[in-house]
Amino acid sequence: MSPSVQPSTSSTFNNCYRQLCYATVLLLLTATSWTSEAFIVVAPSATTKMMMRPSSPVGTAAKISTSPILFATPDNISDHDNTNGTSNESTTKPKLTHADITWKLRPPENTSKLTRLKSKLGANALRLYSKLKGDTLPPVLCPRGGRAMLEAYHKEPGLFTRRRMIGKFGFTTSRGPSNTEIDTTIRQVYNINPPPLSATIAAIIYMYVEPPYRHRNVGSLALNVISAIQSVQAVDFTVLVAAGDERLVEWYETNGYVRAPLLQEVMGSSGGEFGVTMIAPVGVREGFFEECDLKWW
Repeated sequence: MSPSVQPSTSSTFNNCYRQLCYATVLLLLTATSWTSEAFIVVAPSATTKMMMRPSSPVGTAAKISTSPILFATPDNISDHDNTNGTSNESTTKPKLTHADITWKLRPPENTSKLTRLKSKLGANALRLYSKLKGDTLPPVLCPRGGRAMLEAYHKEPGLFTRRRMIGKFGFTTSRGPSNTEIDTTIRQVYNINPPPLSATIAAIIYMYVEPPYRHRNVGSLALNVISAIQSVQAVDFTVLVAAGDERLVEWYETNGYVRAPLLQEVMGSSGGEFGVTMIAPVGVREGFFEECDLKWW
């Protein structure tokens, strides 16, 4: 009769340690989800699944933004060419790419410090839990509440690498329903005929780039990241109001947006007093999240 094999002390210790880590992470996840609305979801789409409790839906596109202070202005972005003949030091600097920028997805600016802290705790707990389980994290986790803020940090060269925040961008992440005006716009502009009220809509609320980094492609890169995030959230189109002169509207057109006059009233700018309403389909190309340094929270 062969002798039984006793488990080694180190093996038993490793198993106990692993189980303790699992239990700790689960407690952190549970505590965070009970104490706030800060926990997050990956919206259902073709490539992602629900991870946490769903966000509150946005009722209509009209609720997305109606205040002029939220709209993008040429002084805030200024990625388009400066056509008034004035010199600008930033125009002589090279254009930036995703390799130069770290993007950080945050809760919106009006979020309390306590909620931000609990959100960060929950995100780190989820990262640890996924690492212990050997699971792959989804590319994007959005805050609850239907809105988010994207921060851009420039990786400044040098012996000691510094990251300087160079821009902030606000947008919605919930899949708001369509309406008759949006359906008509989609048919007229894109020559497609979706089932009535089936298109899902999000919005860009504001865009701001620090003056030294304007004219350096930051705004265009931000539009790419926002489109990718909203695409993961299963959004079909995004809308915005371009507040400013014709140059800003043309800049958005070079980035894939088209004018949507039927949406002026829907977006709270019926007479164009706050700017020109524009729309674009969202999307993300294969491999985008591998080349884009995007961190959530």
